Amino acid sequence: MILSVLLALLLSADGAELPRGMQLDEPRLSVPVAEFQADSFHVGVTLAAQGRVSLPFGSADRGSILVSGNTIAIVNRLDYHDIFNVGWGFTLEGDVMWQPPPPHADEPLWARPVEMGGYVAFECDWFKGSAADDSSGTRIRPDDLQLPSVFVGFKAAGAVRDALFGDVRVGLGAAHFRSLKARYQVPGGPDTKQELFADTWTFAMEARFHFGWDLGFGAIVFGMGGRLIAPPDRGAGSTLDPDILWTLDFELGLQIGF
Repeated sequence: MILSVLLALLLSADGAELPRGMQLDEPRLSVPVAEFQADSFHVGVTLAAQGRVSLPFGSADRGSILVSGNTIAIVNRLDYHDIFNVGWGFTLEGDVMWQPPPPHADEPLWARPVEMGGYVAFECDWFKGSAADDSSGTRIRPDDLQLPSVFVGFKAAGAVRDALFGDVRVGLGAAHFRSLKARYQVPGGPDTKQELFADTWTFAMEARFHFGWDLGFGAIVFGMGGRLIAPPDRGAGSTLDPDILWTLDFELGLQIGF
């Protein structure tokens, strides 16, 4: 073998053409290139509408209120659930998801990669005002609170079993407290109405999870979640110091995918 290589080099140096079997191959660099398969995933769009009931909680008052030139001290702390009843609301949502290909016949659904993407949602809630008394007998009854909000965030979804699926989402956004008045009644004093919350845009955050049942043309979804809504500014003439509004939400709705 060594002698054959030396002979080939000598003949090559003389310019003579080598027999085909003794010709040396030119070195070549071979780099494997990963191929992208267009059918590995596709983009899907989902539109959804959900209704819910919301339980408000958190400290609504840590101060006092100025009524007719007199400062009325709120002796004990008032919570949001003291001055607002259980609320109701709705969500209108749209999302864009990167979806994996359909599973093979012998592949379990739970082994599929999860869908991931983003969503945007408009939400609105109503909380009916409720009367509450402090330890001194001072009564406060706010007007009904309407609370619209918008969120954008991350969403992930995956199959659980057969037509059952689940999703989770986390979003950031803003909520709008409109100017809200409340009626105050001091024992033996006048019945006066003052601004409780000033008109305020505040930071908001939500986290939710749902389960759903695929109906073919769409899906029915149900789940729960919670929101953190930064407190509004105090109303005119008020020294109240409201804290974060928290809500615990229970939802039911429909969604359609494209």
